[in-house]
Amino acid sequence: MKNSEQNAFPIVLQHGLSADSHVEVGLTKREYFAAMAMQGILANENTGLSPNEVVAKESVKLADLLLAELDKIQ
Repeated sequence: MKNSEQNAFPIVLQHGLSADSHVEVGLTKREYFAAMAMQGILANENTGLSPNEVVAKESVKLADLLLAELDKIQ
């Protein structure tokens, strides 16, 4: 599974299952990073980004760049 598809906050099950066991729930890392990027962009009036579609696309682009950089160090 690609890093971007992994759960942002995995739940580790420790009762009777291996240490690697987890349940996939909630946001992926890519979705979480994009949401955080969008929050930062929208909080800063000086980004020059609008309308909302541009903000959304830029947020996803920033999330993908962060994941690519993280893949380089793993």
